[in-house]
Amino acid sequence: MKDKQKEKNEKEQVVIRHPLAHVVLGENVLLIDGRKYEILANVRNGLDLELLRQKYDPFLNQYDYIVGDVSSDHLRLKGFYDENEHVSIDKKATTINDYLEEYCNPGSAYFVIHLFGDNPVKRIVLGRKNKRKRSRFNKKQNFTERRVRKTKIKSNRSVAIKSRHKGHKNKSFVIKKRKDKM
Repeated sequence: MKDKQKEKNEKEQVVIRHPLAHVVLGENVLLIDGRKYEILANVRNGLDLELLRQKYDPFLNQYDYIVGDVSSDHLRLKGFYDENEHVSIDKKATTINDYLEEYCNPGSAYFVIHLFGDNPVKRIVLGRKNKRKRSRFNKKQNFTERRVRKTKIKSNRSVAIKSRHKGHKNKSFVIKKRKDKM
């Protein structure tokens, strides 16, 4: 009996893959690991500090907006960038409403926070992604100009004949024949 309870307790423990975040709540302001966020929305008290402390990953530091939705006592965090960044459309801030409608349970609690000021982590991450590799193909290609020969068959020497197949009334095709020399 004691062994079964021990195994059950071990399974219930949450596996923490990163250090717990330091979260402090102020009036419409949230500090996460020393970074200042403005609370834009807190629907149905979705902002639970203890859940956020456990789930916040330093990977989320690169985003300007963070959306957290709570479903069945599980917090899911998703990051979004500002509009002026060169990223895919589903990672921009205008798609937050679409994300909440499409991927979150209807009626679930959620929150949206926005980072104050400049984000140096984002500059590093996006700078790495947007760097173009130099290659010999990026240079302007020089093409040589060549003459094209004219065809030997002249258009006035050929005749177009329309033919219809007996079984198919609406289908026709064109046969070109050379005119016989006169």
